[in-house]
Amino acid sequence: MAQSAGSATVKWAVIVSRIVGFLVYVAAFFLPAVREAATGADTPDVLQGSRCAWITLVNSFSHELWHSQNFLAILSGWINPLLVLYLIFLIFPKFKWPRRIVAGLIALFIVGTWVFFCLYPLVPLVGHFLWIAGILLILAGELRRPAEGH
Repeated sequence: MAQSAGSATVKWAVIVSRIVGFLVYVAAFFLPAVREAATGADTPDVLQGSRCAWITLVNSFSHELWHSQNFLAILSGWINPLLVLYLIFLIFPKFKWPRRIVAGLIALFIVGTWVFFCLYPLVPLVGHFLWIAGILLILAGELRRPAEGH
């Protein structure tokens, strides 16, 4: 009995985590996400999360960018469509393994985004950190132990 009550608590915690994560994730699109590193007297450009998402997704159709170090930025543009796919897979329990594969790809692409920041003069801002936090809150449910009998 206590185990089933604990299981129900974990299930609710995962649901709340995913809802809060989704709200944080969406809010991040309206906040400053990155800025160019200051290189003199010019004021560096600051980009909102939605602008970053648009730029990276649209540039994924550029053949030249795929064959350069910019492919890391393009991969970050695919995090958002993959997260939508992940959320769709959440609806259908039979897609547990494809959902986990998508979650792994998202985590890998997040790391690629940080490598891109190390290679190029971009500084992550609050929008980027909240975007990542929201994604991690959504994906955190994958780390829980499966209930016995499942």
